[in-house]
Amino acid sequence: MNEFMQAFQNIAQSAAVVAADDYKSLEIKESATTMIKSVQPGFDELMGSATRLDKVVQKCRNNLDHAEDVWTCKLGIIQASKQEIWQQLGELSGCHVRINELGEQCQNSAIDESQDYWDKIFVVHVKQKWFIDAAKKQKKGIDWKEKDDFIKDIPIAVNLVCREIDQIIKRSLDLVYQDLSTINLKVLTQYFQNLDKQTKDVLNHQMNLTFSEIANKFEQPTVYLPENTKSLRSALSPALDNLSKYRLGALSWEEVVNFKKQVSTAIDNFINSIFDDRLKVGSQALVEAMIFYNEFLEKQDRYQQETPAQRQAEKAWIDSQWTEIQRVEKGIKVILNSSP
Repeated sequence: MNEFMQAFQNIAQSAAVVAADDYKSLEIKESATTMIKSVQPGFDELMGSATRLDKVVQKCRNNLDHAEDVWTCKLGIIQASKQEIWQQLGELSGCHVRINELGEQCQNSAIDESQDYWDKIFVVHVKQKWFIDAAKKQKKGIDWKEKDDFIKDIPIAVNLVCREIDQIIKRSLDLVYQDLSTINLKVLTQYFQNLDKQTKDVLNHQMNLTFSEIANKFEQPTVYLPENTKSLRSALSPALDNLSKYRLGALSWEEVVNFKKQVSTAIDNFINSIFDDRLKVGSQALVEAMIFYNEFLEKQDRYQQETPAQRQAEKAWIDSQWTEIQRVEKGIKVILNSSP
């Protein structure tokens, strides 16, 4: 390409001399001027090609930078403590078993506690207040005169339940979160430092996202809800709306008992959805950490089997590629700095 640029420059310079020579004939000067114009697209094409090649070479340079970084990091990976890695794997594996067992226990406990609370609220705020008569006997229903006040009153009881269940879920998940918090992120990030910059940056970014998600979801479980999960108050709206359908007539005890069952089902579904999501996120974080350590050990084993001759051959290849890239860069620079 440089030869073509030099040829075009020679043609253009020679033609420029002729075109400026007053002693040359008009016809030859016109031909020289035409030649200059004809050569210009060649310059443009070479400049454009050089610019595109410069971008290609930059990608090659980046790839070679990465290859050299990987080669340089091999020694640190080889010298890393295998014993410490196995210790971390043991702790992570134990934590994985514990949070699944503890998570299931806390999930069942949260459901039982929430249902017990709903039962108490229902007895005090619904049954005793609206469906027990002066003789302390169970009423079969309430008439239309009482029903409007009942329908206005029942959301208050529902709001009490929603607030309490928020706290029950938070307390129950805190026990799982405490166990998850025992993951030694400092050691994990130390092993990240043994890797090449590209891999290290990806892993640090993933880890920050994962543990930020864990913190948000465990510390504010009813704020950061799973996908397709409504707040408990929203989930109970259909049950409340069903009660309002009976506004024009009496409201039977059976209809209210059915409402109680709908609320109980919504509570179970809400708690199960949150716990299933939190345990999945926590378990996934532990599995990813274990996968990293196992892959690190596999890489360490491969590097330890390499001979000094293999390492020197790799370094020699990298150096030779740098030489070629620099030669190409020099040629491109000549073209880009040339003028027609």
